Amino acid sequence: MGVIKRQGIKNTIITYIGIIIGAVNIIFIQPKLLTEEELGLTRLLYDFAYLIGLAVPLGLPNIIVKYFPFFKDKENKHNGFAGFVLLVFFIGFVISAAALLILKPTITSYYTKDAALFVNYFSFIIPFTFIVSSITITTAYCQALFKSTIPSFLNDICLRLGTVLITILYFNKVISLDQYVYCFIGLYAIELIVILGYIVLVDKLSFIPNKNLFQKYSAKQMLRFGLLLCLASFASIALRKIDVIILGASDLKLVAVYTTAIFIASFIEVPLGALERISHTKIADNFAKNNLHEIEKIYKDSVKYLLLIGGFLFIGITACTKYIYEIGQLPNSYQTCIDVVYIVSLGALINISTGINSAIMFYSKHYVLGTVLLVTTLVITVLLNIFLIPVYGIYGAAIASVAASFIYNMVKFVFIYQKFKFQPYTKKSLYIFMIISLCSFIGYVFPEVSSNAFANLFLKGSVVATIYVAAIYQLKLAPEIFNGIKQRLFKK
Repeated sequence: MGVIKRQGIKNTIITYIGIIIGAVNIIFIQPKLLTEEELGLTRLLYDFAYLIGLAVPLGLPNIIVKYFPFFKDKENKHNGFAGFVLLVFFIGFVISAAALLILKPTITSYYTKDAALFVNYFSFIIPFTFIVSSITITTAYCQALFKSTIPSFLNDICLRLGTVLITILYFNKVISLDQYVYCFIGLYAIELIVILGYIVLVDKLSFIPNKNLFQKYSAKQMLRFGLLLCLASFASIALRKIDVIILGASDLKLVAVYTTAIFIASFIEVPLGALERISHTKIADNFAKNNLHEIEKIYKDSVKYLLLIGGFLFIGITACTKYIYEIGQLPNSYQTCIDVVYIVSLGALINISTGINSAIMFYSKHYVLGTVLLVTTLVITVLLNIFLIPVYGIYGAAIASVAASFIYNMVKFVFIYQKFKFQPYTKKSLYIFMIISLCSFIGYVFPEVSSNAFANLFLKGSVVATIYVAAIYQLKLAPEIFNGIKQRLFKK
């Protein structure tokens, strides 16, 4: 896992810097400088464009990860693989844009009553979709080259700093709402241009395909795989976005409150996202070599370390979020729904504790069955949202989110065990889950010793963190981590 560890660590550092910037933006800046409706608009625009953008490339990100290793040859400019990618992308975009234009009246009819502002800006979806889907493809290409750090830096740091800047400009009436939306989309356009420039700088491209190699790995074969995985990717992301889209149809203001809660919970999943950016390519490489032993090792290691890190972040968020909201002086509508943070954080913990299971399921020869199972899970999740949101509102969306996370990961766990007999959990995993539960309970019942939010945050956070780390150390659940820290601290 040498390459995975190095790039995983780099991506994790970048992502956490970015998420800190994002936290300042989402908790301390945007709720004060934007109305709930305006904030809900930008988030709904992005989620909608991102979801549609998954269909635009017709599965190209997955095709790149799985098939690029067979075409990879820098001296021969990767046998014209870039030309195939470009052609398929433009075909997919034309089809998707046409479908959006045709379905526009039907889609907007669901938002006219309670989210009219979103309807006014719906025409922005098509160019935004083009940009977002292009970023997805170019980022996948960088990952296939094992050059994922720059796209991570642009997406996690630069983009968020840009969002802070345009929000301040809008609040001070330097730009109008229309210009704010233009700038918001423009930030993603700049990210795309920089990634394209980076690829040209570090790689050799050719748009003329090697006919012999494309006969061996035909476009039909790759597209069949890509379209199935496109459906799987769409379903996978839809599991995370569908609650926002359905909630937005009932009340655009709730989207701002709900997505803020999701953002805080997303801290838990940062290490998983960082690891997935590079591990997917390694899993695909090892499947191509039929090296199941290495895949099992990566799977087990990912579950062990991600569960440890995810548990630590989970207890911190459940213990401290209340005081973060108080320090940020978020509007009352945010603070009265703080329990939503705890609910969606549970879903994030479930997700990270199952490791890099998605890559194993979808880059194996059983990807068709995996796709069927995932789409079935999505249908169940949509039904849960449709039934729960009208009854419980924002809490219904949160409950549906946790249920989706549990169902989705249980399906993947059973699938991998049935097909490969990989079982990554041990008795130590059970102990870790028990420690997480204990620390969460302590964080819940621990009394407030001050009226000062900073003091309460520091004290309660320190208590649960110390108990968690001490328990992990005393039970020797990850001795290699503590031994590594000791060696670094006391090396001569």
